[in-house]
Amino acid sequence: MNRQQKIEDRRKCMPERYRANYDQAVSGRSRAAAVKAICLECVCFQKEEVRLCTSLACPLYPYRPYKLTEESKQYPEGTSLAPESNETES
Repeated sequence: MNRQQKIEDRRKCMPERYRANYDQAVSGRSRAAAVKAICLECVCFQKEEVRLCTSLACPLYPYRPYKLTEESKQYPEGTSLAPESNETES
């Protein structure tokens, strides 16, 4: 089996929405796309799992996509950043 056949086999096993990124990665046009593709594949294509990755010994850990930002650590998902209303209920 040649490289192109292996690439096609792998593409068939991934969610369709990640295939364009994978294509860019295997073409050699983007190192960032390659890191993203490897990270997503590592956690079965669960974006949130890439964000929560605890594999500190992984050589790609510092470069992984979807990292938690300082703001998202401070304000967990679902927290409203809108100013509180001063209105009282009638």
